[in-house]
Amino acid sequence: MNASTTALASALCAAACGASAFAAGMPDVTAVTMTQADSREVTIAYTLENAPAVVTLDIQTNATDGSWASIGGENIQVLSGDVNRRIATSGAHEIKWRPDLSWPDHKVIGDSVRAVVTAWPMDNPPDYMVVDISAAAGVGDVEWYPNAGSVPGGVTNNVRYRQTTILMRKIMAKGVTYTAGSFGENTGTPIREKTHPADLTNNFYIGVFEVTQAQWALIFSRRPWPSYFSNAGDRAMRPVERVSYNEIRCGTTNLQTQVQGGEWPDPPYEQSYLGLLRTKTGIAFDLPSEAQWEYACRAGNGDGRWGNGEPIRSNNVPGRYNGNGGSSSDTASVTAEKGTAIAGSYAPNDWGIYDMHGNIQEWCVDCYLEDISGLRGVVNTIPTAKHEHTYRGGTFVGGYTNARSAFRSYHTAESSANHIGFRLVCPVEFE
Repeated sequence: MNASTTALASALCAAACGASAFAAGMPDVTAVTMTQADSREVTIAYTLENAPAVVTLDIQTNATDGSWASIGGENIQVLSGDVNRRIATSGAHEIKWRPDLSWPDHKVIGDSVRAVVTAWPMDNPPDYMVVDISAAAGVGDVEWYPNAGSVPGGVTNNVRYRQTTILMRKIMAKGVTYTAGSFGENTGTPIREKTHPADLTNNFYIGVFEVTQAQWALIFSRRPWPSYFSNAGDRAMRPVERVSYNEIRCGTTNLQTQVQGGEWPDPPYEQSYLGLLRTKTGIAFDLPSEAQWEYACRAGNGDGRWGNGEPIRSNNVPGRYNGNGGSSSDTASVTAEKGTAIAGSYAPNDWGIYDMHGNIQEWCVDCYLEDISGLRGVVNTIPTAKHEHTYRGGTFVGGYTNARSAFRSYHTAESSANHIGFRLVCPVEFE
């Protein structure tokens, strides 16, 4: 039997944020067709104009009322060809999809199913980015997905996102002003957490998880397993800790920042973790600023609330250990001893970012300043006499007060501790 051609054509091509896909110079998809062979393999052909662009695929079915609904990204997993990556050239392209492997017990029949191919401009690609940092990976080994459901294997079920790849979440922050600081939370540090407006000037990606021990070891071979909890059987997917600001950004464990560089806004020293990661991936990874970190942590919530929208209470600290080593509010499985848990063990905040209220505290790029209310979100670049840098977030040690979004503290740049690690940010814009 010959391959049957389904009359399925979708010229739906949308840029992110609702911008017109048909504006001059914007990437555009036309001439979409879909055919299914006897083997049930589906071929989606399309024409891309105004490349480069990231191309993604959705499969939709029609309802009884004539409307169309996505079958869900979790059912469009087995894909190959020119999809979920940067497509450099205009012209004809193909995507292969195996519905029998990812959408079981269904067939592509007649006009009941259509393919929606979307082209995303390189200055605003899809919401989720997967960067391969395995030994065999090189510059440009990057995939993009439009939502959490489309991420292959699931965000928390696929271990590679905490071992050999880095999963990033897009945060639309350009032009945003939000209220940072403590909302009368009786913390005892009113100057350090003074409420103030913070301005954000750029969209950014932020790590869905904290950097894990495996992700550190793949890049920083000089000291591959520095963590206090590196003897645990699940160490690979636990957050890396006992890493200093200097190792992350300046490539040294001592105070040589003036000699080697690495202080923001200078790029990281080439032999630091970030410098080596940039060389391997070609992406300008960095530590988040305090303003970026707090905005991502709050996930659109403020006024004394956690990132999942719940009001802050001493008996409800999402995603952290209490002092006895048990889960303080969640039912996810955790390690037996008091200490870190596998990254992503607890529920995410409202933007799908894990462990910002717990597991470990996280370095920021800012030099420490007691009162940042006058900076309005600008990174403090003036070092203290002891080269102290800020860290944020909750941890498995301490009470609920240091798990809040507004919490700020500091360490010297050469210091490390078993409760401090980091997560990554990078720009949204790509060439």
